Amino acid sequence: MMFSVLYQTLFFAFFSVAFAANGSSTYTYQNQGSQAFSLALGLNTTGNDLHFNMTAPSTYSWFAFGVGSQMKNSMMFIGYPSSNGTGVTLSPRLATGHQQPQYSSDLNVEVVSSSITNGAYQLMAICKNCTTWSLGTMDTTSTNQPFIFALGPTGSAISSDSTTESIRQHSIYNSFTLDMQQASFSGSDTPTLSPSSGAASSESGSGSGSSSSSSGTAMSSGGSNTYNMVHGIFISIAFVILFPLGVLVLRLGHSVIGHGIIQALAYCFVIVGLGTGIYLSRQDPSTRNYNSAHQIIGLVLFSLLAVQALGGLLHHLLFRRGKNSIIGKVHMVLGIGILILGIVNTPLGLNLAGDSKYNKYYIIVVAILGALFLALRAWAVFRNRKISKREGSEKGVLRRGSSSEEGVQRS
Repeated sequence: MMFSVLYQTLFFAFFSVAFAANGSSTYTYQNQGSQAFSLALGLNTTGNDLHFNMTAPSTYSWFAFGVGSQMKNSMMFIGYPSSNGTGVTLSPRLATGHQQPQYSSDLNVEVVSSSITNGAYQLMAICKNCTTWSLGTMDTTSTNQPFIFALGPTGSAISSDSTTESIRQHSIYNSFTLDMQQASFSGSDTPTLSPSSGAASSESGSGSGSSSSSSGTAMSSGGSNTYNMVHGIFISIAFVILFPLGVLVLRLGHSVIGHGIIQALAYCFVIVGLGTGIYLSRQDPSTRNYNSAHQIIGLVLFSLLAVQALGGLLHHLLFRRGKNSIIGKVHMVLGIGILILGIVNTPLGLNLAGDSKYNKYYIIVVAILGALFLALRAWAVFRNRKISKREGSEKGVLRRGSSSEEGVQRS
């Protein structure tokens, strides 16, 4: 880590001397006393070209910064190791919310230089005519233009030249501001990419150098990866395995008690999933309003499950008393709807967490288990009809036998 910090400092110092005549704004974030992210930015007002240089330790799977105060509608520049392992792939993307930003071919970027040396990423690039994009604009005269940055998880290596490569959810992120007036220059000159001279305290970020001061506490979501895993596993087991299994136990085994026990277990899994989901939502400012499709569907599902549990209990009590009611039919139809909605909501969650690459595996598992469930359900229907037909035949024989005996007695 010491060599990484030294390399980044020397790199910025070189450009500070080489381009000292031009303007720039800089931001540096330090994690536990070590430099974890640096950004130097300049704006050529002649063509509205955005020049930037960013560095980060290569222990993180990716590094990025975006224009705006949050992910929603942000223009983002994401870097990750190229396939040769010595360079950095730059992927310009647009974010529509708290989900994986999507590559945009409308953003015209040019990589000036990139490297992975001494445990550090370095990426210098130009985004041409980048003060406006389809989802927003940059205030080029602001002394406090908002930006965001993020670092990917450690231990999750990427090696790709594709600009559409899937990335996992960030482990660290923060918002900050830069002085765009200080960063502006004109003509054909190259902007100053000067280092930050201030030392930020542990777990904090600060802007310095030629820019106005920007500071704030960076959010760490390292533990969120574990919560993401627990959330996804428990919810998937509940909707893909336990709830369908409870249906089969009732239809194949005719066991009301077994059905109730398995469904109760599934509810416990859902409660764990809901708790971890709420925790994850509170960790990120962009998801605290619960406005994503995955979050909304999840809350609706939990409410419907409460209604479903009450309906199932009422249906059972009425059935024991020999009463047939509409509640049983509603319980069955609502259960099917909840099951389908829960299965569909999982891929939305994977997209929200930046793990969309796992959707294909999830679909395969759901398809296999779904086919098995339908096959067993069809077999149960066929078996029940066969039993009913046999019982009907036996009753008919008994009735005919009774009539014959009565005729003999009369004669």
